[in-house]
Amino acid sequence: MNSGPSPSHDRGRQSGHAAFRWYARAAAALICLAAACASQDDVPPLEQRAQALNRTIMCPVCPGESLDQSQHVLASQMRAVVDEKLAEGRSDESIREFFVERYGPSVLMEPPGRGATALVWIVPPLGAVAAAAGLFLVLRSMRRAGPAAPNRSPANPLSDRERESYFRRIESAMADPGRDERG
Repeated sequence: MNSGPSPSHDRGRQSGHAAFRWYARAAAALICLAAACASQDDVPPLEQRAQALNRTIMCPVCPGESLDQSQHVLASQMRAVVDEKLAEGRSDESIREFFVERYGPSVLMEPPGRGATALVWIVPPLGAVAAAAGLFLVLRSMRRAGPAAPNRSPANPLSDRERESYFRRIESAMADPGRDERG
């Protein structure tokens, strides 16, 4: 008789515990990593402002990249200028204006909503509304018109007389195939 668990049973239980411990450690490591990455408490407020500003100013050399994304030398120099201006106590808006004076309004990731650039914010939504209204009107007019008559082409309707003449010519051509070749 067997008084205790079999050796294979013990091995299965041990491997199950080992796997559980491994998964528990991996989960704990991931939780710690996520908490460390998400923590903003260690970043000083001035650095947080610099990071936020660097996301709103575009690198003049790299199309479509903000200062915080770009690895270009000019972007690095511009990040240093942002840090300098923040250390001097300048406001975020005055720092943006500083770069706009030197590089133009295209240096901002988000164009200002005043003047001629207001069109950038107004035209696309108006265009989408106009396209939707046009589509609605076209579909409504198509539904009201109904289907075309089955024996009539809407592009070139034939009168009954023209249709009969056409069919007679086809039938005579089919009855005498050599007639067309002779002229």
